[in-house]
Amino acid sequence: MKSLILTSLYLAKDTIHRWFSRVSSPLARVLVVYFLGLCALCSLGSYALATKIVRDKIISRGGDLVLVNMSSSREAEKAQFPTLAEISELLDVDSYALTMVGSARTTGGRHVPVYSFPFDRIGQYMPIMASSGGPTLLQAPDSTLPCGPADVEFKGESRTVFARSLPENHLLMRLIHHQGIIVQQDFLPQQEAQGVFHQMIVRVRNLENTESVLRVERYFKNYIRLEKANGSVVSASRLLEELDTVLSKQTLCRLAFCLGISCIVGILLTALAGMEYRQNEYIYTLMKSFGIHPIMLVAAFIVENILIVGASFVAAIATFMYFQKMIVSQLLKLGNYSLSLDEIMPEIHIIGITLGVCILVSSIPIIIAAHRDIGRVLK
Repeated sequence: MKSLILTSLYLAKDTIHRWFSRVSSPLARVLVVYFLGLCALCSLGSYALATKIVRDKIISRGGDLVLVNMSSSREAEKAQFPTLAEISELLDVDSYALTMVGSARTTGGRHVPVYSFPFDRIGQYMPIMASSGGPTLLQAPDSTLPCGPADVEFKGESRTVFARSLPENHLLMRLIHHQGIIVQQDFLPQQEAQGVFHQMIVRVRNLENTESVLRVERYFKNYIRLEKANGSVVSASRLLEELDTVLSKQTLCRLAFCLGISCIVGILLTALAGMEYRQNEYIYTLMKSFGIHPIMLVAAFIVENILIVGASFVAAIATFMYFQKMIVSQLLKLGNYSLSLDEIMPEIHIIGITLGVCILVSSIPIIIAAHRDIGRVLK
């Protein structure tokens, strides 16, 4: 054990001595790995950033939404959507369901659709309705109708509703669009409360991939079919699938780019390692004759390259993370976008793996030289 520690200390001292006596050798490795690693991060990071921008734009335009329309047929007059509890249990989504029961006309002559909601969703709707629980006219913030009591004409009768504004990004606004009157079923005659046209808006909570949307889409298509109702399911699944296809093709380009970088780094490390070993081959052979195993010599070069390459790559990552926001906003003019360390981590893993392979490949000449016959070297 003592000899192993002493040998390791000697090899470490010898490595440090070589660094200071021939600064060009470690400096060349540091600069090549640093700049190539930085170029690789910028190139692969641009793919990741472009994907993030496109995905964010798709989501902002409803890419994570699924719109379900269902109208009861004669054979299934009482067809209804599954309850909120059933959807929450089966799908990781947020949803609102409404039944269209007619339309009303405001004092300004504007026609506003009237909806009722299933009884099982009363806890979901009561917080956004009037405090009395009466008919509520929900509208966008930019609506000209002031909040508060308002008179509307419904089925030839004048009724008072309470106008409230919802935020633009509220999920229910995707369903009622600009304005809509929400009423409880007990405010309507029985034949109107049943309704004939049902709508549901569903938002996938974690849109990690297209399968999240497709799963919701398949569920409701099967549900409509089993209910023997007429309906449709609208989503951006096809657009997301096209995005996934583009990303899969980009993956091949990314791997090819990393392979090119690994070839350059591998050639450099192999050439420098072989040259340095040959320059000190006599000393290393003497050490072998004293009983030091060749694995120790090979391990010393591998550890040396791991330290140099690892430190250089970490410096490249730090540089990229520090300057990326400035490059994106000032040079590329893409707005206030940036990549977090978690978002760029797949690219870091790809580059890190290729650099690790380079280190192992560069040790092959050392392994061959370290197992040369002692007599041939010392003769």
